[in-house]
Amino acid sequence: MHTSAGYWHGFPPPAHLFGTRRFLGVALDPPDYDPGSWIGAGKAWFDPADGRFYLTARPRTAADDRRGYAACVYRSTNGLDFEPAGELGIQTVNERAGEAVHSIEGTQLLRDPRTGRWYFYLSVDTGDSFVWGGVQWETMVFSAHRLSGPWSYEGFALRTGSDYDARQARDSTIDIVDGRWLCLYKAKDVRRDERPALAVSTDGLTWVKKGVLSIDGEDTVCFLNGSLFASGSGPIFVGIRTRLDDSRARKPGVVYADEHSIGHGGGPRPEFVAYRVDESAMNLETVCREPWYGLSPYEHPEHPLLGYSSLVVDAGRDRALFYVEAIDPKLTEAIGINSTVERLLVYEMSL
Repeated sequence: MHTSAGYWHGFPPPAHLFGTRRFLGVALDPPDYDPGSWIGAGKAWFDPADGRFYLTARPRTAADDRRGYAACVYRSTNGLDFEPAGELGIQTVNERAGEAVHSIEGTQLLRDPRTGRWYFYLSVDTGDSFVWGGVQWETMVFSAHRLSGPWSYEGFALRTGSDYDARQARDSTIDIVDGRWLCLYKAKDVRRDERPALAVSTDGLTWVKKGVLSIDGEDTVCFLNGSLFASGSGPIFVGIRTRLDDSRARKPGVVYADEHSIGHGGGPRPEFVAYRVDESAMNLETVCREPWYGLSPYEHPEHPLLGYSSLVVDAGRDRALFYVEAIDPKLTEAIGINSTVERLLVYEMSL
């Protein structure tokens, strides 16, 4: 890929994308506007075959202890105005998987290039009991020929078990790059420190965990979520970096739901980042790192984003669309797991 002006070749410079961003609009609103109501934690995807944008999200509410109660698929012709296209409710997930799932969080949608079948990845709370925010999270995968279903349970794509992901293997960034299925996911250890980890697959169903990724050669506690692309120097990750760990010490200014100290929405300002993925060294090399400042009225001035994001390159319109889950400044009562209101926003960037 290159611009018509010929300033660069290969993947567009992420710093250029960030510098040209402008707020386009609200892609999805939460189920309601009461504290604890969210929409987001999904993946945007463009299908050149039908010219449509696809978007996944989990609606969530604190009312009646529902938490993340579904994994939803939406479609659009312009990347902004979405309509429902499919859904997996938590009751269906429980019945078909035969597992006691308390909540759904990060979701991903991809189409198998060999069979054309849709793969729907769901981060699910598989803990022993109901805990606000959840302690034990893993990743299931369902498949279907049509987005409307029926969805077949294919098993777990990622399970906990290693030291670095003893508590959580979830909230994946999954894309097919140079014919390989790559997964950058949140790995949380017994101390509840989160780090980026890498898994690979040849078919999207059976995954091999490769381990924790360092950042510029350093062990780094953070959460990364976004999209993976091919570049001249190897896979490149573009997304949001946050520090939203469930630390043992309670953070000042954050409201907690119970004694488990599961934080939400606090921490340093999120950043727009891009990293080159060096699988041989298990390292992420910084390409771009910029503090995120919201350009919309829907982003909290101190805590604008939760951390979920997704980038779609729309080459036919010479643009990229960047989807982010934003914390509303007016409807949010406080920074905390049942105190914020969150919607999904879309930014437009020039190629």
